[in-house]
Amino acid sequence: MYYDFYLYYLSYLSSLYNGYPLIIRMTLVMVMVLAVITLCGILRLLFIGYKINKEERRKNKTKQHFEEKLDFVMRNKANYDVEEIQALLDYDASKAKKWKLELVTDLVLSVKNTVDRVSLLNVINYKNCLEALGLTRFWEKRMRVTGIDRRREVLQIVGEIDNGVNSGVLSKSTFHKDIQLRKTARDLYTSQDTYNPFRFMEENFDEAFTQLDKLRLHATLIKKSNEGKLPNLLRWINNSKNPNYIIFVLREIGFFKQYEASTTLLTLLDKQENKDVRAQIVITLGELDYFECAPVLIERFALENSSVREAIIRALGNLKDEQTLTFLVETYQSTEDVNIKLLVARSIKCHGEKGQQMLNQLKEDARSAAKEKENVLLDQVFSENIFVSA
Repeated sequence: MYYDFYLYYLSYLSSLYNGYPLIIRMTLVMVMVLAVITLCGILRLLFIGYKINKEERRKNKTKQHFEEKLDFVMRNKANYDVEEIQALLDYDASKAKKWKLELVTDLVLSVKNTVDRVSLLNVINYKNCLEALGLTRFWEKRMRVTGIDRRREVLQIVGEIDNGVNSGVLSKSTFHKDIQLRKTARDLYTSQDTYNPFRFMEENFDEAFTQLDKLRLHATLIKKSNEGKLPNLLRWINNSKNPNYIIFVLREIGFFKQYEASTTLLTLLDKQENKDVRAQIVITLGELDYFECAPVLIERFALENSSVREAIIRALGNLKDEQTLTFLVETYQSTEDVNIKLLVARSIKCHGEKGQQMLNQLKEDARSAAKEKENVLLDQVFSENIFVSA
């Protein structure tokens, strides 16, 4: 009965529609399509709003339950066992859903960073909190996900948690064909592994060594240095043929003041053919205050190309003694290149009171000889000195 009823009206509407002119039929179709799109858009907006509100309620509930307790445990000087923390937090990690563990991770990291900024973090309690909440096991499982982008995000979170890493789980990512995932995994390995953390640094870290890799490794080396576990970086230079990587390691040697590398660096100056590497060796020797290299650098000055000569001038600005100051003054007087004069004048200024006296004498000589360009150049150097002092 109902079938015939619906069939009748369907036939009626069909015949009515077919009786309209073409333009009206097209208009009706477009109106119906737009109505469906509008309805779908409204339903999607309502759904997105519902998800946002639901996520916000979850965050607020998690924050109310955990934040004060976590802050108390991480600030407390007394060490708490995992069982004590579990009882305090009133939380069963085995029954927690994925979204809950993700929200708890964000909250733990937020509390940790807040407490660490005021140097009150109890590291033992922090690690026991991770264990009590089951976060270490959870994120190790997530490291096995197949999606490349998602796995890279997980590796970054594990690095921020900073509680070590299972090298067996990580090994698959350290040799992955995706370059960004591979680099993220190798940086995490260097940062977190305790057995052989510098394994990939001995292998040039990666074939394509970029500026981002330098930032990552520099942050990792600072972390290792603070832990007192930084080896002699010089050994990685001998295993590398990548000039970009060698220059990075040389800069790190100067940054971390590894004075024991000075003698070897001076011998490398004769062996390196790449001018950029030689220039960085010279700059690093200056940063290490290796005064024994000054006669060698002065002797090589006339034989080197422009980039290495500029590096020698900068290095001699750090090596403050009579010999280097005399050489810098003679170089200033003998060159006609304005850029070299400016660089030499700045290095002379680095020699403190004696350098200041020499600059005043050079300015007086320039005024007497009516050398207007030199006067302007030296005025610029003096103004830089005043600005830095202020």
